[in-house]
Amino acid sequence: MHEQLDTKNAKIIKLVSGEEICCTLSKSQLTKKSNLLRLDEPMLIKYVPHIGQMGVSDYIALVKWVGFTDDKIVTIPKDKILTICNASEPFTNRYKKLLAYKVPQKLPDYIERDLSEDDYDQMLDELDDAEETKKKLKELAEKIRMPSKKLH
Repeated sequence: MHEQLDTKNAKIIKLVSGEEICCTLSKSQLTKKSNLLRLDEPMLIKYVPHIGQMGVSDYIALVKWVGFTDDKIVTIPKDKILTICNASEPFTNRYKKLLAYKVPQKLPDYIERDLSEDDYDQMLDELDDAEETKKKLKELAEKIRMPSKKLH
């Protein structure tokens, strides 16, 4: 049983956390008596400040909301939603274009490869070395800040 998506308009969902999500929803979900809502391909709306000749303005970016998954549907509790609105036509078109040109998310190299016990030991040694270097730099900084004992 595949539910038909309302792809005419993307939805803007404002969560209680303050996040705004752009997604599509199946047509029948809002009337169902479920405590959960299924978001199809949700993207987080990020407001990025931009300083230009006319002053400060916001650049609006759409980024993947839940990273490192291939799932297209994310389920959330309805009590975490403040409001659901239809996105404007230009915003819906931009959302659809971004979905069409989706680039797969690669894992960082250190996560993608399997680390051996030696690799973990080396990483711990490097962390210890970094802490020792920080300690030596602090000591040096304290010596530099010491008042001179020279008489002028």
